[in-house]
Amino acid sequence: MRPPILAALMLTGACASSSPEMASAPTPAADSAALARAALRTSITAREQYYDIDGSSAGALRDQIRRLGPKDESGTSHDALTVWSLEWAYGTAQRGDSCALKDVRVTLNVSVTLPRWTPPATATARLKDSWRTYLRNVRVHEGGHRTIAERNARELMTALTPLRGTSCEGLANEATRLAERIVADGRARNRAYDLQTKHGQTQGVELEP
Repeated sequence: MRPPILAALMLTGACASSSPEMASAPTPAADSAALARAALRTSITAREQYYDIDGSSAGALRDQIRRLGPKDESGTSHDALTVWSLEWAYGTAQRGDSCALKDVRVTLNVSVTLPRWTPPATATARLKDSWRTYLRNVRVHEGGHRTIAERNARELMTALTPLRGTSCEGLANEATRLAERIVADGRARNRAYDLQTKHGQTQGVELEP
């Protein structure tokens, strides 16, 4: 038994941005039964964090969101941002002329950054209603990013678990290539989701006046 191998990659997804990238077509997903089994063995940790805004008009809130919103790895600011990292670890065991992965573990960490508004006394009832609708739709959009992340983690577990090879070194290299391809598929699916929803605009991510 060799020492466990650990690797990780990070992905991001955002709402209410512009100029999204075109996504390459993802590869076919694993069957639903295999994904369901993988879900039981995948560790998922999720958390929310916030940035505070305090405007008393829709225009002021939009301006603060543009200035204070979370930034992705390119430095672009967004209304909200979902960042996830996938970590995978495994050991290898040589038995005769074959090698197998053992103790495969996949860990998904999801962090969602959202705007938080405490209405001032001058805020109108219409603005408060508009904010509630906007925030609900932001959560729906970011929830879509989380769904993609969770599926990506399950696909990774499903793909790694049955791997076999003639040598442990070759098997480890194959596992790395496979994991990187699956994560790339998740990244493409994530971009396609933002493209399809126009970063949440088709889901109502717009703060009305």
